[in-house]
Amino acid sequence: MIVIADSGSSKTDWLFISPEKEFIINTPGINPFFQQTDEIFATLSSTFTNDQKEEVSEVHYYGAGCIKGKTDHVVSDALKRVFPKASITVEDDITGAARALLGKSSGIACILGTGTNSCLYNGSEIIDKVPTLGFILGDEGSGAYLGKLLLNDYFKRAVPEDLKQKMENELHLEMADVLNAVYRQEYPSRYLAKFSEFLSKNRNHIYVQNLIKRSFTDFFFRNIERYNDYQNHTVNFVGSIAYHYSDLLKEVAFNRKIEIGNIIDKPISGLKKFHTN
Repeated sequence: MIVIADSGSSKTDWLFISPEKEFIINTPGINPFFQQTDEIFATLSSTFTNDQKEEVSEVHYYGAGCIKGKTDHVVSDALKRVFPKASITVEDDITGAARALLGKSSGIACILGTGTNSCLYNGSEIIDKVPTLGFILGDEGSGAYLGKLLLNDYFKRAVPEDLKQKMENELHLEMADVLNAVYRQEYPSRYLAKFSEFLSKNRNHIYVQNLIKRSFTDFFFRNIERYNDYQNHTVNFVGSIAYHYSDLLKEVAFNRKIEIGNIIDKPISGLKKFHTN
């Protein structure tokens, strides 16, 4: 049995494949920037059955925050303990996105989910990568970035009155609580990204549409347009933000003369094709 895992900061999909069966197990997201090996092991060890752990012969893991020679060992060490009979490969999430979106073709691959990432892929490997810098310094276009823009506008009195009333009635925001969640609690990017749910429910409001387009404009300008000859490549996306706001994403791209290729919600089916064909 082989396992293909796709992990973002919010959730992880584990696809188990054997000749007789195929199934997916979901766990919370994993990020070695914020978690240590023992914590990752404890979560996974209690999730999978002993039979599942023993039957696995290969694990292909793609995850946020996995940097070769820097942080990838945090995850690989945990996986070796969970699946003792398996060969383990750990790659970053953008490699997984490129393989899922492009296979053996070239182009620009992007992630727009809780966080963001992008790369220029030549059909076999990543040849250039603009750093994302995380939710504090970057992550333009992500769910966390949308949450950051919304909260900033709310507390700085830039949200229209009708939407402001909705936020007060539904979200019950207190500045002290927000600052504590962002600056003192675990997983602040997940916290910020949750506010994209409010935006989704109010996506027909002109303010919300403009905020989302502002976020995508920042993403294209600060990431995609930093690649040489980006105009000569299709730009492809995986992730919930790209998928659910694809109409606005395409509108911003069109206005910036950027050619959009594939847009998919999750990479797991593309990764299955990559590893089993």
